[in-house]
Amino acid sequence: MKQIDPYFVEPRELVAEPEISDAKQRVLETAERLFMEKGYAAITLRDLAEALGIRQASLYYHFPAGKEQLYIEVVTRVFERHRAGMEAAIKAAPPRLRDGLLAVAAWLGSQPAVNFLGMMHADLPVLSREGAQRVSRTAYAAMFGPLRKLFLAAQARGEARVDNPDLLAGFFISLMDGITFSLTQQSHLPRQVLVETAVDLLLHGITPQSQ
Repeated sequence: MKQIDPYFVEPRELVAEPEISDAKQRVLETAERLFMEKGYAAITLRDLAEALGIRQASLYYHFPAGKEQLYIEVVTRVFERHRAGMEAAIKAAPPRLRDGLLAVAAWLGSQPAVNFLGMMHADLPVLSREGAQRVSRTAYAAMFGPLRKLFLAAQARGEARVDNPDLLAGFFISLMDGITFSLTQQSHLPRQVLVETAVDLLLHGITPQSQ
């Protein structure tokens, strides 16, 4: 029986996406799976057309500018889904920093794995300058925005000293990426244990607390 994470927020309650045709939705879902699994450079429009069982030319009906346009729309949807999910998770959690971080971790763990940092390092350099800037801005607003607010709210409550909220947000995301990777390597520890350990290390470090 699957253990229910107490910080989990049901994804279907979070995002009301604009209506699109069933055909375009199918393209976006398949493209998301392939891009997230293998990266932008490794996937061609031919690969996507074969996975969909359609002609490659048919993809240009929905994405006349080609592969980069498709990729940007895919990652924009992914980041927006995570932004909405993280914000809803934080809102539903008790107003304490640890609970908020665990809630965000539970949301991220409920979604298909995304190597956010790897995406920034591997995919952005092969996009056009305009495309890379657009993806970077979207990623920052979606992934750093909710965590920035969480850390700054904790500071306002006197829970934490936050000198650089962006640094803390990036560190937390990298920890979650690391946990996701470790689980693909047959980790013997459950995800929840890894998450709680990472959050406690972030909040308290490894030095003994003064008595």
